[in-house]
Amino acid sequence: MTTTIKLKWLLALVMVFGGFTLYKLFEGLAHNSAYQEYEWVFKIISEFGLFLSVIVSVGYFHHWFIAAEEHKDAEISLRQSLGKYVDSILMNSVKRGFLGITNKEFDFSQIMHGLKPGDYVYWLITFDPRFKNKSRELENAIKTGVHFRMLILKPDSRSGELRAQETNGFNPHEFNEYSKLFKVSLEDVISRIDDTITGSLGVFVYDGLPSLPLFIIIRKESRKMEVFNSFYLTEPVSKMPYLHWESEIKLGTQELFESDHWNMSELFLNYFKRRWEMEKEKLYPSTQEDEIKDFIYAPTAAKLKCTELVTFN
Repeated sequence: MTTTIKLKWLLALVMVFGGFTLYKLFEGLAHNSAYQEYEWVFKIISEFGLFLSVIVSVGYFHHWFIAAEEHKDAEISLRQSLGKYVDSILMNSVKRGFLGITNKEFDFSQIMHGLKPGDYVYWLITFDPRFKNKSRELENAIKTGVHFRMLILKPDSRSGELRAQETNGFNPHEFNEYSKLFKVSLEDVISRIDDTITGSLGVFVYDGLPSLPLFIIIRKESRKMEVFNSFYLTEPVSKMPYLHWESEIKLGTQELFESDHWNMSELFLNYFKRRWEMEKEKLYPSTQEDEIKDFIYAPTAAKLKCTELVTFN
């Protein structure tokens, strides 16, 4: 509560109790025969005190109970009207879950600070050169109970070499070194996650197509899903703006295009699930050392859990 609001509350209480005090005090004086000649004055002051106390009380009751609900209803109505208007201009953007575009670079820190215990984060990327300075934020989120599932590009892969050739400021060698550093940074985080931690981290190292940078947040408390996606163009992904999408988490097995209520968030989520399952199939029942190295996780005792994505009942 801000200082201004506190002062308003204090003023209201002073007016309510002050007005009532005036009412009781001068009501008594008006009935005192010793002040009979001033009775009419005391009655005016007494009635004014009662009027002030009642009016302020009613006003604040209306403000905090009735007006608040009216404001919510008006806001919902306004959102619906604006949603229809924006949809008609931007081709169903609201209906499909579009919220906007980030100013420029993806704000990893802001996202990390907004996570809560039980949330799940899915991250599909080649690598992020900024991550070495942000790894503590990932570690802290895991330690507070957030679960991360990541797909990162394998160093020395042909896909990485091709991506480096089309990216400004990188040659294949530099691109490969950054891929290695990204994986090492994650392994460093894993080394500090013990079995007492309630969060988890599962990382598959893929060598397929990078496709698109994708960051999905599944919020347990609000049961909503936020998605940030960008594109692999000539600028490094760390400098690219991201499109922002949101939808409610839907239950059931209905296919996306069987109804008119599909949205882009679900398409992105399904794509991540497909890519995750493709990598997971390589892990079991394989005992090949290279394929085992392509999956890193923490805590150590939660290997199976770290291969699983979230499910909601």
